[in-house]
Amino acid sequence: MSRLAVIMLVSCASTVLLPGQPMSAVAGEQVAGPQPAQPQAASLNDSGERGSSAATVGARVSGHRSLSGKERWDLYVRNVFWSPGVFFASAGPALGAQLNNEPPSWGQGAEGFSKRFANRYARFTLQKSYEAAGAAALGHEVRYLRSNRPGFGPRAIHALTANFVTYDRSGRRTPHIAKVGSVFAAEFTGRVWMPDGYRDTSTVMRGVGLQLGIGSAFNLIREFSPELKRIIPWK
Repeated sequence: MSRLAVIMLVSCASTVLLPGQPMSAVAGEQVAGPQPAQPQAASLNDSGERGSSAATVGARVSGHRSLSGKERWDLYVRNVFWSPGVFFASAGPALGAQLNNEPPSWGQGAEGFSKRFANRYARFTLQKSYEAAGAAALGHEVRYLRSNRPGFGPRAIHALTANFVTYDRSGRRTPHIAKVGSVFAAEFTGRVWMPDGYRDTSTVMRGVGLQLGIGSAFNLIREFSPELKRIIPWK
């Protein structure tokens, strides 16, 4: 089984099968636009995309309210230390690396898995920390905001581009500098504790590509989690 297949299997479990935890709540993220089934989201963002122009950089989303400093801090703490998603975000890639025996010097068994888990958790924490700091400085949105546009295609595009486009303080879509930059920064920082043969730039770039790809896949699951929950009910 490939590493990506293992990661996606674990991510599906984290986003769909956790009892009583919709994806927006697990990740500390809210839904853009009116959501009758989840009225609590309206307090953070009570209006979503209107028409095709909202999919472009510079388009404004009406009714958007930027997070306060306290809300950003609470969201960061919840995402990094208290969310069940933290375990899955670290365990999925660690399990894939364990099956592929990478790095080989870390061995197998519980000791090998614990090293791989610690490696992924450290990178996850670094990435979230860099992103939170950068987004706070820029006034950019860090939550995943679900699209309220109809149709699979527009919603899928919204999810796939969410790693690269976010919202500024005024609700305009803008390049997600903090997100992309934090992935690069975390992967380069992670070289410090890696064994020989896993510190080169090509390995870092593979890690960046993997993380951005997994992030886009997770966003697809977040976007369509209401439909997935109807297909796979979990009480």
